Amino acid sequence: MKNIISLLVLICSVAVIIVSCAKKDDSTTTTSTSCAGSSSLTEVSSCSSTPSGSITGIDNMTFTGVYSLLHYFGIIGTSGYDNETDCVSSSSGLSDLAARIGAPTGAAGLIMNTAVTSSSSFAERVIYYSDTSCSTEIANFTQGYSDVTIVDNVTGLTTSVGDNTFSSTATKVTYKETCMGIKGSTDAGVTWIKSFLSSASVDPTVGTAYICGDSGDTKYALMHLDNSSPLGAALTWEESSSAQPTDWSSDTDTLTFLP
Repeated sequence: MKNIISLLVLICSVAVIIVSCAKKDDSTTTTSTSCAGSSSLTEVSSCSSTPSGSITGIDNMTFTGVYSLLHYFGIIGTSGYDNETDCVSSSSGLSDLAARIGAPTGAAGLIMNTAVTSSSSFAERVIYYSDTSCSTEIANFTQGYSDVTIVDNVTGLTTSVGDNTFSSTATKVTYKETCMGIKGSTDAGVTWIKSFLSSASVDPTVGTAYICGDSGDTKYALMHLDNSSPLGAALTWEESSSAQPTDWSSDTDTLTFLP
């Protein structure tokens, strides 16, 4: 579960990460020179997290729609993982995630997935809810990426890593951190956001959505799309912040398409 969870942990620890905040489908225009109460962050006009468009060229296939690290558990019928909405209400699942990225007090539901937002951008979304049906929002965090670039196709990759089986082919991809969306709908949600983004010293107001500019740092990845998976389309994803990955590893993620 590296890509979303580890990226979010990295965001918390690196002060230069500047991102954008909004409710899942919101877009806000602002004129302030600060963002979410932080003098180190600057507001920008938009940071889309709405599924739209397609990214082509990954293993000569099309990356489109929403993919989720946790949707697999819903597909196989695990209790507490909704196969239709991607809502996670499993107490053990929420506890595991809270140990990694924290959680607002009273959180009973979570949606965490990745949405393609254009032909060259995507967004990673984390939304906490106060109910097990994921209808009453507590906090919302979006990390936006743009300038998705297809670099090259590679072959001869390791197909077996631990208990996981991967493709021997993939595509080298780069993209940039662009924006971050933040919204705390309750006091508990704001408290979590302030803790989660403590390095940026944010101090958001309850109920206010913020969109902040990001650092523009480049990410490097290997990606493989498999539209023939018996569980539906799947995306294998290995990422690095420093250099192009050359093979799969124990940190490689598999995200499943959310219809």
